[in-house]
Amino acid sequence: MAAPIPTQLIELSCGPLAYRRGGSGIPLILIHGWRGTSNHWQETLASLADMREVHAFDLPGHGDTPPRDALLTPEGLAALTLEYADRAGLTEFDLLGHSFGAVVAVAVATRQPRRVRRLVLSSMGLVRNDLEHFALLYTHGALNLALGWWRPWLMLSRSWAGMRRPWLDWVSANPVLSRAIAAPFLRQWPLDPDLVREGVRDFLNTDPLSALEIAISANSARFKAAIAGVRGPVLLLGGDRDPVAPVSAVEALAQCLPDCRKVYFKDCGHLPMIEWPEDFHAQVRAFLLAG
Repeated sequence: MAAPIPTQLIELSCGPLAYRRGGSGIPLILIHGWRGTSNHWQETLASLADMREVHAFDLPGHGDTPPRDALLTPEGLAALTLEYADRAGLTEFDLLGHSFGAVVAVAVATRQPRRVRRLVLSSMGLVRNDLEHFALLYTHGALNLALGWWRPWLMLSRSWAGMRRPWLDWVSANPVLSRAIAAPFLRQWPLDPDLVREGVRDFLNTDPLSALEIAISANSARFKAAIAGVRGPVLLLGGDRDPVAPVSAVEALAQCLPDCRKVYFKDCGHLPMIEWPEDFHAQVRAFLLAG
């Protein structure tokens, strides 16, 4: 694997944004998931650099991008993505979102569809029946109510983030603890143990309020309405053992997309770009080249 690409900072209207950039060709923007960072895309940056100018950024409160005071929503993060694209001079681009990043990618594609050439959604599904839809609405309402109480206290806790970071770094550096934290999300363990340690460190170091806001907004019923606005070609990628977005949920999502192709990776959890990188990138490459 090529040397890791470090983050750079770009100043947007909402504050600094950390991003990684590499390769040449038609632009491709990568959006990571909940409690992830652009570091999840290191191998994607390297694998597709010969055919795409690849951009990956850290969502607010994740990685090297500081948290925001404003509430984090898919719509607000779609606006952030488009502002980044404007600042980077990207008129049109392909878009790949993983997990919650797929929710943001859909919001971008429906907000400015003419700018998104081809859309890849990884590890994301949809509610499968009316009972799940009702449960989603109830849970979302209850969590939003709780957020109103917890938000001021979590805002105050940001000033103590530096105090907890050494302890969280120690936990992620412990191979037993880091594997225990990563185990619910992975079926295939990467050959490089540093990938697990770095992923767990990023997971634990995510700003708690940002993580809570994203977890709540990811379960909003607005996602299903936004899906109805997607008209271009879509590639759905998922793991057949994904506990977060099971195959049945991905199939429900596929039924709402008029032009989509599905690929499931065998014995794969929630992070196919890390668990099966060669197969994952081969599928993305073939889909992007078809456009």
